[in-house]
Amino acid sequence: MSAVPVALYQIFFSDGKPFNVHAASCSLLSDMIRSRFIGREHGLMVRECEFEDLACRQTTSKLRKTREELIGFTSSRPANLVVVINTHADPMDGGLLYGHNKTTSLDSVCDHMFGHRFPFHHFKKSVLFVVCCGGLAKHGLTEIQRASTKFDVVFAFGASMLDPILAISQFATSIVDFYIIGQEDLWRAIPLSLKQEIMKHTSIYVGSNGQVQRACDASWRRRPNGEDVRCCRQVAKYMGTDRSGRIKFRCCVPTHHGSRTFFVTPFPSVSGVRRFLGRRGGPRYMVSLCQ
Repeated sequence: MSAVPVALYQIFFSDGKPFNVHAASCSLLSDMIRSRFIGREHGLMVRECEFEDLACRQTTSKLRKTREELIGFTSSRPANLVVVINTHADPMDGGLLYGHNKTTSLDSVCDHMFGHRFPFHHFKKSVLFVVCCGGLAKHGLTEIQRASTKFDVVFAFGASMLDPILAISQFATSIVDFYIIGQEDLWRAIPLSLKQEIMKHTSIYVGSNGQVQRACDASWRRRPNGEDVRCCRQVAKYMGTDRSGRIKFRCCVPTHHGSRTFFVTPFPSVSGVRRFLGRRGGPRYMVSLCQ
């Protein structure tokens, strides 16, 4: 386990409902990190900001204070930084909700949190999780790319209706455990963190060094090329794999015209473009470069 101090900074939207799923999901991550620092609490800083309007004076003042505390935390020693932005995303343009019916870009939210001169380079490792529905990943890839030039890695999610509790409990906590606390390399930590529970729910976007890659479920018997194999608008039935590697499927609709069996050729791995993690008989994921 790494002895490097960790700063955890989470902001999450409050919709005024009795149960705030954003707050509940953030508490899972903070509790996990606190458990790793029992007996050495001096090496951990946890800051949270629940907001109804990120631009209001009170919230802006709190963000400014946290920014100063983060700078002070790493001024005399190396530290790791984990940041979570937990809110909604507009499905039409990917804008992040920062107030009542008000959205803005990921760039603007990061600038509001950190300003224009925040010393990200002072941190040994820095991670940003943008926990929101897939509008950002669909419409804001360039924003994720830009954020990944500040942070070492940025994670976003592709599900149209993301479950924040699932995203954090089944993915973010593992990334922090392996990559930040365990000090694994990024692409060693990611496969260790890709669980079936989260991958059946959402694809995951990984931004690093200005590039974005997409990880998705690619189970051999259902979606070998990263998308469900369908025929007549229904998921087709897996029948087997021939000697050439082609996968045989059968349409499940009895009224299908013509032969109900067909073959799918799995995509090959292409260096720098597409690769596969896992194996044919178990969990299998496709990681592809987003253009």
